[in-house]
Amino acid sequence: MDTSRHAAPQSFLVVDDEAFVRADLAELIRDLGHEAWEAASTAEALAMLNQSAHAFTGLVTDVNMPGSRNGIVLAHHVRFVWPHIRVIVVSAGRKPLAGALPADTPFFAKPWDPERLASALSATH
Repeated sequence: MDTSRHAAPQSFLVVDDEAFVRADLAELIRDLGHEAWEAASTAEALAMLNQSAHAFTGLVTDVNMPGSRNGIVLAHHVRFVWPHIRVIVVSAGRKPLAGALPADTPFFAKPWDPERLASALSATH
């Protein structure tokens, strides 16, 4: 499914502590014609966002992350501080409880359906 011709390129920050999963997701994003940066933790993601949040149009984060902040906390923080950034949450371990994610935040269980995820990535904010 090639949606890159239908939407303007976007810039996504991919946050996942599993390097292969993070790289796979970043590759999917690049295959869609978008840009992808990678962070291995919420702390690393926040450092990147604090430095250049204006450069990102989207964030894709795993739920289970090392450190004191998980992906759900990161999703809420990003939505509050940088409302222009669209957030997508993924997880293999657990599905967030109803109401746990910020409004209009899609959730994808791993392994994700590439076509559904591609559609969410290419959707306008």
